[in-house]
Amino acid sequence: MTGRETLWAEWMRAAMEGDNAAYDRFLRDAAQALRGLVRRGLARVGASPSETEDVVQDILIAVHLKRHTWDRARPIGPWISGIARYKIIDNMRRRGFRTELPIED
Repeated sequence: MTGRETLWAEWMRAAMEGDNAAYDRFLRDAAQALRGLVRRGLARVGASPSETEDVVQDILIAVHLKRHTWDRARPIGPWISGIARYKIIDNMRRRGFRTELPIED
């Protein structure tokens, strides 16, 4: 687990105990880190980087709504990365984005 992920886990644990300041720190730092991840994910599928903020907000909303599902004994990074991956995919589906790959015999 990286130093950043260790901090995120500490902040999320504190937030789950009612520490609003810790939750604010977590959301701000996670949003900053997610922007790069989302931008790269969108670029990988040929989507516009202008959609980055929308996807980051979708991820943060999902994290907020599902934070009770995070196992406090496990690393938080993979949990967040999984949510991010699916939100990038959801964004592409909503936009009707399709990647066409030739299938040859």
